[in-house]
Amino acid sequence: MAGVGAGMGVLGSVIGKLATLLGNEHKMIKRVRKDIAFLERELRRMQILVNMLADMEGLDEVARDWKGNMRDLSYDMEECIDRFMLRLDNGEAKACFAKRTARQLKTLFTRHGIGTQIKELKARVMEESERRQRLNLDNYVPNMFVAIDPRLAAFHGVAKGLVAMDGRRDEVISLLMEKRVELKVVAIVGCGGLGKTTLAMEAYRKTGGDFQCQAHVTVSRILDLKKLLKDVLSQIDQDTFSICKRWDEDQLIRQIQHIMRNKRYLLVIDDIWKEQDWEIIRAVFPNNYDGSRIIATTRIAKVVKSCCSNSHGQLYQMQPLNDVDSGRLFFQRIFNSDNSCHPQLEEVSARILKKCAGVPLAIVTTASLLAN
Repeated sequence: MAGVGAGMGVLGSVIGKLATLLGNEHKMIKRVRKDIAFLERELRRMQILVNMLADMEGLDEVARDWKGNMRDLSYDMEECIDRFMLRLDNGEAKACFAKRTARQLKTLFTRHGIGTQIKELKARVMEESERRQRLNLDNYVPNMFVAIDPRLAAFHGVAKGLVAMDGRRDEVISLLMEKRVELKVVAIVGCGGLGKTTLAMEAYRKTGGDFQCQAHVTVSRILDLKKLLKDVLSQIDQDTFSICKRWDEDQLIRQIQHIMRNKRYLLVIDDIWKEQDWEIIRAVFPNNYDGSRIIATTRIAKVVKSCCSNSHGQLYQMQPLNDVDSGRLFFQRIFNSDNSCHPQLEEVSARILKKCAGVPLAIVTTASLLAN
């Protein structure tokens, strides 16, 4: 995708250079000028579709192929135009233009093959234009798909085959269950793929029975506050959630605070990326002084600092798996056994695990590929 994106940027540059060539009327024989005018006109039409496709996800093979052809065509056209403009600026070209004779211009174009190249590019543009119309790409609708959040399994399913999780879970639970009436935040921090969400949900499920009100939500890079509030409401009061479709954020916040007032609650706020997002979310939930708890997960140091800014916040630092636990998880996913590895595979397995650096997501993904 990166290469295609770069090529699409070149298309705008090509159109600009074609316009510049057309502006130099005394430097263009009529036949070539006519072809260049056609190229500029047709490329401007194509640019609309190219920009539209650039913003789309889920393009099928046909659309990707046409987009790739336009990328290649853009590069070839820019190379041709740059070469032509360079020759117009050299001494030989200036001498020819000084005489301003059609015969000398024709000789220049013929000698350098510029006219022939323009014609070839024109044929390619016509071909792509006809193909665009034949495939009805101007009315193209991509095969839309919704990306599945890999954390959904951790959020809604019972985790299986976990390695080195029990001890970590118990440590987080001990922080949650500390005898303190003030609202307490336990911030689980670590790089992506370490299993922060899984750990938070394991602690959530284990301790949920001790709380009157529970909910778990995901924030991610861009906070959709209304969606998050509705998600919370759907978990703490289904009846109210069924009538809140047209409510704004203020109405949702007031209702959530009303429901949670005087209740001991447990929340998981997963994957927070920005300090300001945390501050907004934190302000929604009341401090009832009855032992309510929030588990927050993040990979951002500033967010951790904000979560733990008062005396009731506590940090839990996620660590990579050690070599033994990495091997257990790896072989469990491939061979359905903690240590069943053929001697001939031991060396390559050790090299793979070293690359995974104790990150469970990397180990599981690699093991799944190898198992298949």
